[in-house]
Amino acid sequence: MKETYGVRLPGLRLDDLVGKLIVIEGTDGVGRSTQIHLLKEWLEQQGHAVLDTGLSRSGLVGKSIRRAKEGHTLGRITLSLFYTTDFADRLENQIVPALRAGFVVLTDRYIYSLMARAMVRGLDPAWVRNIHRFALKPDAVFYLRASLEELIPRAVFTRGFDYWESGMDLYSTEDMYDSFRRYQTALLEQFDQLAEEFHFRVIDAKPDPQVIFEQLREGILRVLVAPEGVKTEEAKAATVALTGTATEAPKLELPLVAVVEPGEQASDRAGDSVVDRRKKAQSPAP
Repeated sequence: MKETYGVRLPGLRLDDLVGKLIVIEGTDGVGRSTQIHLLKEWLEQQGHAVLDTGLSRSGLVGKSIRRAKEGHTLGRITLSLFYTTDFADRLENQIVPALRAGFVVLTDRYIYSLMARAMVRGLDPAWVRNIHRFALKPDAVFYLRASLEELIPRAVFTRGFDYWESGMDLYSTEDMYDSFRRYQTALLEQFDQLAEEFHFRVIDAKPDPQVIFEQLREGILRVLVAPEGVKTEEAKAATVALTGTATEAPKLELPLVAVVEPGEQASDRAGDSVVDRRKKAQSPAP
């Protein structure tokens, strides 16, 4: 049976999720999208049904996030809760249904990116962890790691420096290059800490994409053949890292509804709709 990091969304059943949840993590520009494409094609050739998902793809608030970011005015708490709402909606309406149907779910980034970004922006780590404890524990997390020196030319020669991925909301500078260096340095430090804490499978993102794909394929094959219900050492370590215990679900410092409400106010009517829907579906936690 799939587990969360301490609390489940109201009314969400997890007892019949037979699929596999595979996370590809990493900073901007490490080649996650390329690998998701290659992995999906390979898995489908092997006869697996595959769902690929990622940040800002929620039907509820995905477009709202992109529009809000265009104005460069989002505060750090609103930004964090916006992405948490996006993740919650995708978990409920995309990821869990696909796992129930036996799909392999490939997700381009997960709560770890949301946590790293929020903590780099100075939000309290305990609060950040608390608002993501409804997330499912993945069957595997692969972290594509590239150094700052490798990331800079990738950014320059692809789509250029992005306002948010350069941390321009954090630093009082008009030099996007300098801001990019500072932000990505801090982000890499956070990812390295999370990788150690949650025991990510770290893969060097410098080699040719085909070499990286072969390493990912080998790791995913091990996940696919593992008997259902067998928890890997990485999964056990991740449980301890986020909850502080391998056996008991922690008491939340913030109730889930209280966490959701601020993000919903920021997203106006879209946020109101998710509260209405979840109140109707709410049932006592098992």
